[in-house]
Amino acid sequence: MFCNLIASESRSVMTRLLMSIFVLVTALLVADRSALAQSAYSYPWCLERGIGGPRSCYYSSYEQCRYEAFTRGGFCTQSPYYQGSHDRLVGAETPRHRRHRPHS
Repeated sequence: MFCNLIASESRSVMTRLLMSIFVLVTALLVADRSALAQSAYSYPWCLERGIGGPRSCYYSSYEQCRYEAFTRGGFCTQSPYYQGSHDRLVGAETPRHRRHRPHS
């Protein structure tokens, strides 16, 4: 009877362990995908710390980058890695279009 109790507890512990491992592996796979989605290729602005210094390209607007440059030092540049819309960068001013009105 004692052996049956130990075997039952052992199976329960093993089941919990396997479930924990499954949840951990699933969480790591999901986290890895979100990390790939948030890469330097996703952001149009970089903060550079001096010429040839380290570059951090994780800023979605020029204003956000400029604030970090002001607080940490450095300067902002357009990201050479950004692969979003090439027509307009976030934070850049859009050109205003005028309608053509015929002369009356």
